[in-house]
Amino acid sequence: MATLIKTDGTFVEVKPENGKAFTLDELQKFVGGLIDVIVFPSGKSLYINDEGKNIGLPVNWQAQEMVWKKEYPIENYPLNNDETLVGDVLLLSAEEDEAQRAE
Repeated sequence: MATLIKTDGTFVEVKPENGKAFTLDELQKFVGGLIDVIVFPSGKSLYINDEGKNIGLPVNWQAQEMVWKKEYPIENYPLNNDETLVGDVLLLSAEEDEAQRAE
Protein backbone atom coordinates (compact mmCIF):
# COMPACT_ATOMS: atom_id res chain seq x y z
CA MET A 1 0.00 0.00 0.00
CA ALA A 2 1.25 3.50 -0.82
CA THR A 3 2.41 5.70 2.03
CA LEU A 4 1.66 9.38 2.39
CA ILE A 5 4.48 10.97 4.40
CA LYS A 6 3.22 14.21 5.87
CA THR A 7 5.34 17.14 6.98
CA ASP A 8 4.08 16.71 10.54
CA GLY A 9 5.95 13.38 10.64
CA THR A 10 2.96 11.10 10.26
CA PHE A 11 2.72 8.19 7.84
CA VAL A 12 -0.67 7.33 6.34
CA GLU A 13 -1.30 4.21 4.28
CA VAL A 14 -3.43 5.11 1.24
CA LYS A 15 -4.84 3.29 -1.75
CA PRO A 16 -6.37 4.42 -5.05
CA GLU A 17 -10.10 4.97 -5.03
CA ASN A 18 -10.51 2.66 -8.03
CA GLY A 19 -8.32 -0.02 -6.42
CA LYS A 20 -5.82 -0.04 -9.31
CA ALA A 21 -3.98 3.25 -9.80
CA PHE A 22 -4.20 6.78 -8.47
CA THR A 23 -5.79 9.40 -10.69
CA LEU A 24 -3.96 12.62 -11.41
CA ASP A 25 -6.49 14.42 -9.22
CA GLU A 26 -5.78 12.03 -6.31
CA LEU A 27 -2.02 12.51 -6.66
CA GLN A 28 -2.38 16.28 -6.77
CA LYS A 29 -4.55 16.26 -3.64
CA PHE A 30 -1.99 14.18 -1.74
CA VAL A 31 0.87 16.60 -2.50
CA GLY A 32 -1.18 19.79 -2.60
CA GLY A 33 -0.53 20.84 -6.18
CA LEU A 34 1.20 19.92 -9.42
CA ILE A 35 3.09 16.64 -9.21
CA ASP A 36 6.58 15.55 -10.06
CA VAL A 37 7.91 12.04 -9.56
CA ILE A 38 11.32 10.84 -8.44
CA VAL A 39 12.13 7.23 -9.35
CA PHE A 40 14.76 5.80 -7.02
CA PRO A 41 17.40 3.16 -7.85
CA SER A 42 15.35 0.59 -5.90
CA GLY A 43 12.36 1.18 -8.19
CA LYS A 44 10.32 2.98 -5.53
CA SER A 45 8.78 6.28 -6.58
CA LEU A 46 8.19 9.45 -4.65
CA TYR A 47 5.46 11.82 -5.82
CA ILE A 48 6.12 15.38 -4.72
CA ASN A 49 4.70 18.87 -5.23
CA ASP A 50 6.52 20.20 -8.30
CA GLU A 51 6.36 23.78 -7.02
CA GLY A 52 6.86 22.99 -3.33
CA LYS A 53 10.16 24.80 -2.89
CA ASN A 54 9.01 27.83 -4.88
CA ILE A 55 5.85 28.27 -2.83
CA GLY A 56 7.58 27.73 0.50
CA LEU A 57 6.22 24.38 1.66
CA PRO A 58 7.79 23.14 4.90
CA VAL A 59 10.67 20.67 4.84
CA ASN A 60 9.57 17.06 5.12
CA TRP A 61 12.22 15.78 7.52
CA GLN A 62 10.73 12.29 7.77
CA ALA A 63 10.76 11.75 4.00
CA GLN A 64 14.25 13.13 3.76
CA GLU A 65 15.63 10.84 6.46
CA MET A 66 13.50 7.74 5.93
CA VAL A 67 13.43 7.73 2.14
CA TRP A 68 15.95 10.01 0.42
CA LYS A 69 19.00 9.19 2.55
CA LYS A 70 18.24 5.46 2.44
CA GLU A 71 17.87 5.49 -1.33
CA TYR A 72 20.88 7.74 -1.86
CA PRO A 73 23.38 6.90 0.89
CA ILE A 74 26.17 9.45 0.94
CA GLU A 75 28.87 6.79 0.59
CA ASN A 76 27.38 5.69 -2.74
CA TYR A 77 26.06 9.04 -3.97
CA PRO A 78 28.30 11.78 -2.56
CA LEU A 79 27.13 14.30 -5.17
CA ASN A 80 23.40 13.52 -4.94
CA ASN A 81 22.74 13.50 -1.21
CA ASP A 82 21.73 17.07 -0.48
CA GLU A 83 18.16 17.11 -1.80
CA THR A 84 15.61 18.87 0.38
CA LEU A 85 12.14 17.37 0.23
CA VAL A 86 9.27 19.70 1.03
CA GLY A 87 5.55 19.25 1.52
CA ASP A 88 3.60 16.04 1.87
CA VAL A 89 4.92 13.27 -0.39
CA LEU A 90 3.54 9.96 -1.61
CA LEU A 91 5.82 6.91 -1.64
CA LEU A 92 4.96 3.98 -3.91
CA SER A 93 6.68 0.62 -4.12
CA ALA A 94 8.10 -0.45 -7.47
CA GLU A 95 5.07 -2.71 -8.04
CA GLU A 96 2.59 0.04 -7.17
CA ASP A 97 4.33 2.51 -9.43
CA GLU A 98 4.45 0.02 -12.30
CA ALA A 99 0.67 -0.33 -12.02
CA GLN A 100 0.42 3.46 -11.75
CA ARG A 101 2.34 4.00 -14.99
CA ALA A 102 0.35 1.33 -16.84
CA GLU A 103 -2.91 3.27 -16.36
